[in-house]
Amino acid sequence: MSITGPVHRLFFTIVLTGICLIVPVQAAAPPTEAPQPAAATQWVAPDQEAAKKRAAEVVPFVEGVRDECRLCRQQRLRDQGLGVKDQSESYFLLDSPIIRQTEDHYGPVRFMHSKHAVVTKDCALCHHHRPLDESASETVRCSACHQQPFQKSHPERLGLKAAYHQQCMGCHREMDKGPIDCAGCHRKNVPDHKEKIQLAENPEPSQVTAECLRCHQAAGEDMLKSAHWLWKGPSPNTLDHGKRVDLGKATIATNNF
Repeated sequence: MSITGPVHRLFFTIVLTGICLIVPVQAAAPPTEAPQPAAATQWVAPDQEAAKKRAAEVVPFVEGVRDECRLCRQQRLRDQGLGVKDQSESYFLLDSPIIRQTEDHYGPVRFMHSKHAVVTKDCALCHHHRPLDESASETVRCSACHQQPFQKSHPERLGLKAAYHQQCMGCHREMDKGPIDCAGCHRKNVPDHKEKIQLAENPEPSQVTAECLRCHQAAGEDMLKSAHWLWKGPSPNTLDHGKRVDLGKATIATNNF
């Protein structure tokens, strides 16, 4: 049987029950590079990103507020039916640039607005005044009334940091719930030490220690009183010194710089 066709085709003859089949087989295609996986995108929490944007805002200062007693305000808000259902945001990040202008030792507080509203059931507990401007919201944010401390035009107003601390810690103490210490609400900001240290390339270990002590002298003194530094005792895994008790940083350790 004569077979004709393109040179890139191969042909096999298969004999099945007396029938001759001609099966064309395509020549193997040249290998191609495997497709590279798409770069993974880092997931971000939408609520957190929105909270960051709100925290960065500095809203106009409220010059005047309505003069009314606390019970009057509570009753008026109840009469208006204002409650948890009226919250525009359930989560806030208390990270105002007003506070960070002067200090930035701690990270922002993650404030669950909706949770606190459900627990207190009293909007007036935190939103204790409303602006004189009738078009303004009944429940403006804290930083609308409290901004820089010791303003000559409004000496009765607490600064924003003091307002946060007095309101939150005072309520937590009164209700005997919630944290009242710094670390209970904040994470401590650790500065980028790459911008702080002053070391030559490939420094000696003693130079590293000296550089750390330049800023952390008190921590170094505390460390000298620690069990880690004063340790001594038997060292069964130390070659030829298994029964000695005078080993350790308190005595002859070689790295006690």
